[in-house]
Amino acid sequence: MPGASDVLRDAISQKIREEIGELKLEILLLKEEVLKNRQRIISLESKKNRQGKEVRRRVDSMLLLLIDYGGSLTLSSVKAYMGLSKDELYRTVKCAREEGLVEALPDPHDRRGYILNIKTDNSEIMRNH
Repeated sequence: MPGASDVLRDAISQKIREEIGELKLEILLLKEEVLKNRQRIISLESKKNRQGKEVRRRVDSMLLLLIDYGGSLTLSSVKAYMGLSKDELYRTVKCAREEGLVEALPDPHDRRGYILNIKTDNSEIMRNH
């Protein structure tokens, strides 16, 4: 006949097995969540890389447009000629400014607007066009 200590040991063992089973289930659920997050990250990085290339192409197109118009255009004209949304224009100009390719100066004829100029230290770009 089992003693009280055997019953207690069996109860504790059973409780530990149940908790281990619960932990295994939680681990499986966490693994699934990690896998989903990895897939999301891969998808977002791929999208970011594609958008980066798109912005780079728009910067190149914008520079060619500015060159064709003597190196200077209003932002609203760039937006209209290139058919860009405000967000696309903002990202494109931001990228070009960060790379030191263009500068945005206040438009003296329209206080709300800006004139986009190719920076003078990029004049070799204009000569090569």
